[in-house]
Amino acid sequence: DDFAFTEELADPRQGGEGALCRAWALLRFESPVTCPADSLLICSRLDFDIHGNSCRLALHGRIAHLLDADSPEELSRIKVFKTKQREGQVERIEKDGATAVCRGLFKKETDLSPFLGMVVTSGGGLRGKISSSFGKSGKFKVEFESPLDPGDKDIVLEFKKYIFDLDRKQMHQ
Repeated sequence: DDFAFTEELADPRQGGEGALCRAWALLRFESPVTCPADSLLICSRLDFDIHGNSCRLALHGRIAHLLDADSPEELSRIKVFKTKQREGQVERIEKDGATAVCRGLFKKETDLSPFLGMVVTSGGGLRGKISSSFGKSGKFKVEFESPLDPGDKDIVLEFKKYIFDLDRKQMHQ
């Protein structure tokens, strides 16, 4: 299973999307903690005033998996990803109408090889694949599945980066 990284969960008192959802958490402790798998875990907010009128319960749940957080190999088995998005522009459309020279997604020094074959989407919803670099200024070619509308000038590249991946430079779609 893949897990989308979330910086912060929504406050259930505020409502909104994700306020009451199932979430997974990776907990790292300063010193080792002994607990069997499938144990009930209850976490408190010790920074709250004990005499105040607030709930100190932070989270609860069952321990799903025990691992050594100092082991990169063990962490890499947890597929936690962040979604990344880059926006660029169509500079010109080739004579065939379905190939475009684009810019704006990459800097001139960026190695495009990890991005070759990745799918981009035009502002009009047309999908295309990054086929090659074009020149030395960060431009690249995209081959769209059908002819591109001449007024369609924006493109978006969406991909995932896995947080604990041993090869930190690898991107996935």
